[in-house]
Amino acid sequence: MRLLVDIAEHGNEGPVALSHVAVRQNLSEKYLQQVALLLTRGGYLLSVKGAGGGYLLNMEPDKMSIYQVLDLLEGNIAFEETPQGEESAIQRCIRLHYYQKLDLEVKRVFKDITLAEVTKADWFSYVI
Repeated sequence: MRLLVDIAEHGNEGPVALSHVAVRQNLSEKYLQQVALLLTRGGYLLSVKGAGGGYLLNMEPDKMSIYQVLDLLEGNIAFEETPQGEESAIQRCIRLHYYQKLDLEVKRVFKDITLAEVTKADWFSYVI
């Protein structure tokens, strides 16, 4: 998320080099390369090759759902696990009454939040 936010903030100046993001965000450039590859394959970033190259957002920040990005980067972000074999009564109860509800709530909250909202939030300037 920090990579996307940084590119959203600095992309109006042209393609954003991962080396610059790494310094600003205090993250490993190697790690950022892995994340950028996933985001590029997922259609969120556009890779610009050559001198002055880097990354740009491949869609408008207000079209980029935080939930979809998290789902792409983290895989299935659900708390509920598919039962492996037999499930005890207490495991079934917890899964149905707590984890399913938690998963629905997480999705509900994050699916409507966009990258544009994150970068415009009041708390944004001092958190990242």
